[in-house]
Amino acid sequence: MAFSVFIPQGVFATEGVCIEGDCSNGKGVYVWEDGGRYSGYWKNGNRDGQGEMVSADEELYTGTWKSGKRHGYGSQLNLEDEKYEGNWKDNRRSGTGTMTYLNGEVFKGEWKDDKWHGKGQYIFPDGVRFSGNWLNNIKHGPGKREYPDGKVEIVEYRKGVLIEKYE
Repeated sequence: MAFSVFIPQGVFATEGVCIEGDCSNGKGVYVWEDGGRYSGYWKNGNRDGQGEMVSADEELYTGTWKSGKRHGYGSQLNLEDEKYEGNWKDNRRSGTGTMTYLNGEVFKGEWKDDKWHGKGQYIFPDGVRFSGNWLNNIKHGPGKREYPDGKVEIVEYRKGVLIEKYE
């Protein structure tokens, strides 16, 4: 039996069809008109519980959902440049998580509203590591830079600007 489920606009395409199971309250597979596909649990017509979503642009999210939004633990793979594994809240990266970029850069740490926020470590492709505090994606507060040759610098940033450095 096929029927339509309303999905809020701006998240994914708004129209499609349930091709398997129960896409209202249970487990089912739903396909949107743009080619996006969700397989997992539903509650009141929303993705809710464990599921896997492949969007039309081939972004893959596997994890938990709440009221139609990524919420809880999950992993997202964007085929163009990144993989995120960690916690979500209301469709945004929030809590702890790791982002790995195709160019070799890695951020491990705390997130808030899709931004690095709190304690975290950024690893550059050349092996240099910065561990410290972040405020809305910029270095802020005390930190430490470690180089592959063993050199260590203690640093202090204010809103992304280096204000002190000790070797």
